[in-house]
Amino acid sequence: MAGPLQGITVLDMSRFIAGPYCCMMLGDMGADVIKIENRKAGDASRNMLPFAGKGDEKVSLYYTQYNKNKRGLSLDFYNPECVEIIKKLVAKADVLVENFRPGTLDKMGLSPDELEKINPGLVLTSISGFGQDGPYRDRAAFDCIGQAMGGLMGLTGEAGGDPLLTGSWVADFTTGIYAAFGTVTALVHKLRTGEGQRLDIALIECVLSLLATAVPHYVETGEIQPRRGNRDNVTGPANAFRCKDGMIYLHAGTDPLFARLTKLMGRPELNEDPRYDTANKRMTCILEVEEYVQEWIGTLNVDEAEELLVDAGVPVSKIADVSDLVENVQFKHRDAIYYRQYHDVGEISLPGITVKMSKTPGALEKLPPKLGEHNQEILSSFLHMTEEEIADLAARKLI
Repeated sequence: MAGPLQGITVLDMSRFIAGPYCCMMLGDMGADVIKIENRKAGDASRNMLPFAGKGDEKVSLYYTQYNKNKRGLSLDFYNPECVEIIKKLVAKADVLVENFRPGTLDKMGLSPDELEKINPGLVLTSISGFGQDGPYRDRAAFDCIGQAMGGLMGLTGEAGGDPLLTGSWVADFTTGIYAAFGTVTALVHKLRTGEGQRLDIALIECVLSLLATAVPHYVETGEIQPRRGNRDNVTGPANAFRCKDGMIYLHAGTDPLFARLTKLMGRPELNEDPRYDTANKRMTCILEVEEYVQEWIGTLNVDEAEELLVDAGVPVSKIADVSDLVENVQFKHRDAIYYRQYHDVGEISLPGITVKMSKTPGALEKLPPKLGEHNQEILSSFLHMTEEEIADLAARKLI
């Protein structure tokens, strides 16, 4: 079946994670994504650990994770002749996604005003650390800076301990998802009106949006939400607990769930205790409540505890490591991880299609492209260049 974005052409001029992840999501849903890279080095992520394969055939698994369902075109970005090729692509495209520092497109001769002249219906999605304007506009940023300035790092860590980054590049991924959402929304507007527009997606604002009640609570009370380790902020017991052979996370913070848990523990009187009979009360003495839970759960193995809690309807999971994810029967059932042969490297894993749609499902149609893998195909079929013209560009090292 065709994906819902079939017929949409996306030019991906982004690097690292946020932009490529946005474009991969669009490609997963059927868009024709053309990844345009500098011919000399390509996306910098191509050189990042970890690798599969050896020698000239090795490939960065960092790169492959964010670049499936794309075709690859390599150009000399700063050569005027190649900029003209990009302009010809823009004239026929629906979307251009970029995450250069603000002002870089202008220096290339591809300012937003110039792009709008070429294609008034173009959706230009610009991703940056701090946005296209404001006093921090020209500062450099990566995921870690987004987590630090956006407040997420300040909320993460053990009580009384130092701030911690999350275990993955959550700022970049969140920004990529927002960018994909915004791009599709702009495409709906274009469908209705024919108008393109520019999207300004700032990493720090995407992180700020994740902070739940921390900001309004501070504005209202002047209190800064403390770091709480693995404990839920508003209901309990909801925390990581240690079994005899490992750790689980359970959430019995709502009043109905607490009643189920105390019954399962053989301590139903705790649910009737006026100190614990509402979530708000429990949070005022949460350490006591967690001690009761730990005393019970510490007598069980992880599998035993998980089975009992699942049967009781209490949300629970073993705290999984990566090996658990690969073997998880639910992930396997839903194709959350794909396995494909990649050129001469061998089998690699790729992310599945996260958004499951009943009538227009996405699919893995294209493996992450090698640098310039589809030069001939794109220039001939999309721009109708002759073999001689393409060969000339290659001979002059412009592609």
